[in-house]
Order: sequence, then C-alpha cells, then structure tokens
Amino acid sequence: MRILVTGGAGFLGSSLVEFLVEHGHDVTVLDNFWRGRKENLQRIEQSITLVEADACLSSSYQRIANPETIDIVYHLAAINGTKWFHEEPRLVMDVNLNSTLRSLEFAEQNNCRYVFTSSPESFGESEVMPLGADESAVFSAPQHHQRHAYGASKYLGEIAVQHAVRKGLDARIVRPFNGYGPRLLGNEYGQVVSMMIKSALEEGVVIVHGDGSQTRSLTYIDDLVRGIVASGDIEDISGSCINLGTEDEISMFDLAKRIASLVEQETGQAICVEFGNGYPGDSKRRLPNLLQAQNHLHWKAEVSLEEGLLQTLRSML
Repeated sequence: MRILVTGGAGFLGSSLVEFLVEHGHDVTVLDNFWRGRKENLQRIEQSITLVEADACLSSSYQRIANPETIDIVYHLAAINGTKWFHEEPRLVMDVNLNSTLRSLEFAEQNNCRYVFTSSPESFGESEVMPLGADESAVFSAPQHHQRHAYGASKYLGEIAVQHAVRKGLDARIVRPFNGYGPRLLGNEYGQVVSMMIKSALEEGVVIVHGDGSQTRSLTYIDDLVRGIVASGDIEDISGSCINLGTEDEISMFDLAKRIASLVEQETGQAICVEFGNGYPGDSKRRLPNLLQAQNHLHWKAEVSLEEGLLQTLRSML
C-alpha cells in the first residue's frame, strides 16, 4: 500500500515508518523537523519519500506526488511534552488542531483511510477508570493552568474526525497510553521515562514530580506500533476509538526507583531519587479501557515494563 505518515520523524512516527517500510509499504513522510529528527529516519531514508514541510499548511500536501494513490493517512504530527503545554499553549493548539484539520481534508479529497493518533489527555481530568470508553471529558477552568491546551486539542481533533466519519470518510482514532522506548526525547521538553533515565545517567539523580503517587500505564513503542498499524489494516471499524495500553499501573515514585535500580545495574553508578515540583493539572491516574483493542484488533501489549525500560536505557548509553 501507499501510505502517508504526518509527523513521521518523531518518536512514535519514525518507529511506525520503519515498521511500514519493513513490511513492504511505499511510505511518504511529512515532517518539518520541529520536534522530529532527521536522524530518526537515517536507517530507512533511501526507502521513503520525504516531504519536509509543515503539516498545518494545505500547501504542504500539494507537494505529495500522485495524492490520489495514497491508501492510508496515519496522522501523528503534534506538539507533545508537558512543559510545552504550560509555556506555549497557543502554539500547541495551533499545531495540533490545524495539522489535524489539514490532514483530514487531504484524506477526504483523496478518499484515503485515516488514522488519527489522539491521547488519553483528551479526557482531561476524568476520574472514571478504566479510562477511554464513552465517558465525558472533564476540563478545569482555563484560568487555573494551561495543561489542557494539549488534551483539549486532541478532544477537538476527535470531534473533527467523527464529523468526517459522518460525512463518509473511513477514519479511526487510536489513543496511545504513555508510550516509551528508544528515541523518546529526554530533555526538559520530553516525556517522563526518558527524562528520568537521562537525568540518572547525566546527573546521578532521578527527579519525581509532586509526591510521586500519580500512576501511569506505560506502553512500549513496539506494542504501540503494532496496534496503530492494526487499526489501519482492519476493515469495517470506521468511527472506532481504540485505546492502546496496558492494565499494569505504576506510580511515578516506583518508576523512579525502578529506573534508578536499572541504571545502577547497567553502569555501576549510584543513583538517588529526589522529589521536585509537579505541574498543575497533572492526572492522578491513567488506566486504559482496552475492550476495543481486544475486540476489534485482537491486540494486547506484550513487552513487560522491565524489558522495555532496559531496552530504552541501553539505547541511551
């Protein structure tokens, strides 16, 4: 098949592109490398068509050769990273909303199947667990904090996708729950697993935000890619919202201790765990409802947290 991946040079996007290429697909990547990195595609750069452009602009899609031959659009282009939500909320909303609207328009114009990568953040501060069935999203008053710039943009993205479905587009929504693995950004604008590992390796300390009692269900990159590809392959599931994650929860304090132990094991370096300030609006718990993934995709996460953390750490050594 001929496939377009927006945001294909990012953490999740580049791993998806690699998988698709390895399985014989003709892949076009649309990325402006604002968050994604060219080196993420280095191993397969001769096997893909790269359009270096902004996924928020209609003109970028006009650079895709023979657009009518694209079979599937996997839309991953977005700004993620908690620090961005608070520092540049309007930029986050701009990129996430406009890239979704423009890629949807492209899919509609060329009759492509469309897979939107959303997020459990689209439910805001919902305390219904497991999360991600048909419950309502809950967002706090905007004057409290700007964290929901990201979650609300994904919520609106889901609305746009469902509207396209009602207009006849074959579209699906996937919500990866806290993906991690090699290539995940570990700087101050990155995500928790790589941030903890990077800090342990460089500073000898792992910082836990808040009191560390908040829990997450971490999902290894290889499992997420399998689920995203399956969501694009399966017939007759247009309009479905599929959560990709694991039912194994871990607190951020326990995650920090586990990472510290692994780094000590691999490097012989003594690592300490310290507490730091958290971010306003941080979710207390995030456990996915996986019924749709099981029923529609026959998918479940296979990589254990111990194995996934070890592979991530070794990629950063």
